Amino acid sequence: MNGESGSRSVGQQTSLRATLAEMAEILERARERLRETGAEGRRLDHAAERDDHTLAIFQEILSVPPLGLPPGELFALAMDRLSRLLAADRALLFVLDEATGRLVARSARGFRREDVEALALDPGEGLIGRVFREKRVQTLDAVAAPEVDPFIERFPVRQGIAVPVRTEGEVGGVLFAGRRALGAPFSATDMLLLLVIADRVGSALVHQHLLERHGEHLTHLREARALVDEQRPGREPRDLLARACEAACRLPGVRAALAVAGSDLASITAVAGAGRLRSVGPEQVDPGDGLLAEGFAAERPVAIRDLRGRVGDRAGVLERDGLRAALLVPLRTRGRVLGLLALADVEPREFSIEEVEFALTLATVTAVALDTRRGLEDLRGALGEQAALEAQRAEGEKARALAALGGGLTRELSSIFALLLGKSQLMLARAQDESLREGLGALEEAAWRGTDVLQRLLGLAEADHAVGVSCDLGAIAQEALAFARPRIGPGASPGGRRIEMTADLPPTPPVHGSAVAFREAIVNLVLNAMEAMPDGGTVAVQVREAGGGVELVVADSGRGIAPDVKPRIFDPFFTTRPGHLGLGLTVVQAVVLRAGGRLDVQTGPGGTTVSLWLPAERAREAAVEAHHPAEPALATAPEPAPAPPRVGSILIVEEEEGIQAAVREALDAAGHRVETAIDATTALERLAMGGIDVVVTDLALRDRSGLQLAAAVKERSPGSAVVLLTGWGRRLHEERVRGAGVDVMVVKPVQPERVRAAVAEALRLHPPA
Repeated sequence: MNGESGSRSVGQQTSLRATLAEMAEILERARERLRETGAEGRRLDHAAERDDHTLAIFQEILSVPPLGLPPGELFALAMDRLSRLLAADRALLFVLDEATGRLVARSARGFRREDVEALALDPGEGLIGRVFREKRVQTLDAVAAPEVDPFIERFPVRQGIAVPVRTEGEVGGVLFAGRRALGAPFSATDMLLLLVIADRVGSALVHQHLLERHGEHLTHLREARALVDEQRPGREPRDLLARACEAACRLPGVRAALAVAGSDLASITAVAGAGRLRSVGPEQVDPGDGLLAEGFAAERPVAIRDLRGRVGDRAGVLERDGLRAALLVPLRTRGRVLGLLALADVEPREFSIEEVEFALTLATVTAVALDTRRGLEDLRGALGEQAALEAQRAEGEKARALAALGGGLTRELSSIFALLLGKSQLMLARAQDESLREGLGALEEAAWRGTDVLQRLLGLAEADHAVGVSCDLGAIAQEALAFARPRIGPGASPGGRRIEMTADLPPTPPVHGSAVAFREAIVNLVLNAMEAMPDGGTVAVQVREAGGGVELVVADSGRGIAPDVKPRIFDPFFTTRPGHLGLGLTVVQAVVLRAGGRLDVQTGPGGTTVSLWLPAERAREAAVEAHHPAEPALATAPEPAPAPPRVGSILIVEEEEGIQAAVREALDAAGHRVETAIDATTALERLAMGGIDVVVTDLALRDRSGLQLAAAVKERSPGSAVVLLTGWGRRLHEERVRGAGVDVMVVKPVQPERVRAAVAEALRLHPPA
């Protein structure tokens, strides 16, 4: 018994040890699994934390506005946030330098400043150059796959990544990030972060480029404005030409410019140069200069990349001076050539569209100034002969002088506004997008306003009364005040002092005239009052009924007008304020006199008061009926009326391509069969072939006037109707227009609906056979 009990005891102990060992093994495995589970959890927690951090950096980078920072500053700001996440201790932004065609460092992290300032790479050179040329992301592992790369050899990294920076569909630079310490390869998230930065930097580069171009355009506009201000009619022709040459050298960046006044090389009246051609005089311009002769004869600017490529021409003034590239622009206005502007450079070059357009603007402004000066000289002679006339007659001649002086410039701008109005109205009829329609509507309104001002300037000195409407002078004064205040600044004088403005505008009887002309006159008076108070003060505007009419008073609390200045305040181009043309009060006086009113100026140390009086509409109508009985008027383009459409064969005679295209597009839309000609000779040749129902012609043609063409049309084809396009309106004598054979007259600017209505009226008067 005792032996068996001992044996069982030993066996139980052995089994217990085995069980304990097995349990220990299970516990160990459980402990190991728990450790693995804890480690996995920590890894998941770490990954989740890293993802949250990455997402936060994404959001922070995307929140940085790319349009408000320079590209290099934006890159540095983004890399400051990414450096810890990417573990990148080297980062560099390369941007293409258009002047050299190389990639230059714009911003860096982990580099010495002196190293970055001299760093430039060629496209295709090493990792950076390949990314730029191939336009795709590339990585570098210097340990696994070493390569020969001058940039990496100079600035070693173990791992690197480079992404392209895109600007408007092209690659404008490269963003590089590298690690000097060996670590895990760059992940997809790292690449995505760098691509986001590259996109933001690319947007900043595009914005910077647009700002630079915008700055260049503003510079061109300021130069053009300064040129207009300085091209006074009283300047000598050589001074006008010299100013144009200086501006031509400064902005397009050419080395030489030459301007010649005259209808051709055989009739030169003045010569001026700038740059390398500064010393050229009339005696050095050869009448047989083939290059300049080509410029005089051209209808448009002529650009020549390399003068040495021309064959057969003997050397002219530009070639003799060693100049290679040339841009020739005729000085043309109102269909006449008054001279030539030549831009030249010492090396062959292409002239950009912006440079050509700027040269064309210079040429137009100079041509108008020359033409205006000639008109001024003629007008001064005429005024000298009328010096003995009474004061009222003298005032009328002064207004006529203003119209003549502005006639050249007004004529050129009238065609521009006609084109703007025609195109904007046609586009407005087709546009569906509301924002586009709003922009086109604003463009149309601005063109109308400019056209109204031009037409008023043209009619300032007319002997007869212009067609007007019933106007509320108080309401017009309110509009003028709203328009004048922002011209100086909200509630501030030019010197920065406070200006208070008061208005007393009760209801008054209506007056007769042009609302636009009255508004501009009141604006001029208010602006004069505000500018007369550099230390601040009060401008008071009052409207009241007085003496069978309406009186408007504008008073300021300024220093008043000096006694020696007051007699000349209504003289054209007389001013005591730099930067002003001196036409404000001249225009005001002409508007008031034309409306049958009177103007009075009282001034002293306490300020100036300007009073204008206009007759009430009832009194004016009685006077007009007593002295000017009604006469039949020439038919003008009627307002469109709902009637069955009638189509015909139309011939448009217009040399201005923009206006010709606008008229043609308007008539095409109405279903007419439209043909075009640029002069009267071509038009009469086409008319002889038959089949033309209506001839639509401009008044000013290159070979004869539109009235002469109308007479020829009636003589050769009596059944054809004639529609006359003109910007002169009532300045044309109606009997003369009617006697020439004109059936319908359309006053510019050309509106599509009015053109269509005019042609419909012509077809009604002369139905096609």
